[in-house]
Amino acid sequence: MNTLEFLQTILPDEGWKFLALGRPGQTGLAHKAYESLEVMAKAMESYDRQPNLTVYHACAAYKEASYEAVVQGETKRKYRGEPNWLKAKAFWCDIDCGETKADTGKGYRTKTDAGRAIFGFCQKFGFPEPMVVDSGGGIHCYWPLTRAIGPKSWCLMADRLKAAFKSEGLLVDPTRTADLSSVLRPVGSTNKKPDREPRQVIVKRPGNPCTPEEFAEAVARATVNLETELTPTRKYDLSINDDLTA
Repeated sequence: MNTLEFLQTILPDEGWKFLALGRPGQTGLAHKAYESLEVMAKAMESYDRQPNLTVYHACAAYKEASYEAVVQGETKRKYRGEPNWLKAKAFWCDIDCGETKADTGKGYRTKTDAGRAIFGFCQKFGFPEPMVVDSGGGIHCYWPLTRAIGPKSWCLMADRLKAAFKSEGLLVDPTRTADLSSVLRPVGSTNKKPDREPRQVIVKRPGNPCTPEEFAEAVARATVNLETELTPTRKYDLSINDDLTA
């Protein structure tokens, strides 16, 4: 699967999509907005060829290429914040791997161990097979949807997916699973972490897209006994204007 095919699988056609560019020694990310996935894929390949840039993709689609927000009395340009959320066409999780991560309980010793854990979870609760991406240092799992859904429905299910991961003891990065503003490494890019050889980000398994309803049913099975443990991080208004009322 190449970069364009990957983006087409996990991102909505409509709305603005972002690449986020990191530079060595800088903490912030520079954002580049695209309406066309074809243009976005070509831009990613161009940026990735530059040795001083690390490329990430935003995992959802946005209403505008940017928006203004007042932060501590100062008006600033923002990109991936909640006011700009439009739709998402996948769920995801980020799993770290390696000796250090395993020793600290924050990941798995090997990518094979991580894959076994996530596929065991999916089989137990009837989730569709995820797309598995080797990110260079770990794995990213995506559950692509057959159609995009609104942010309210996405957040409601993602919060419950996160709770199910925790209940089952999966060592996933808790900050990514339920964050619609997430950025991850796109397929076709290069993981350029220092002190090791560059590693290509590649798809290891393509996965099986499912309908939002099918995914919601799997989430319900995984959380049927967790209702007292679920603490919503947001208030939801699941109106008929959202694409899926869970």
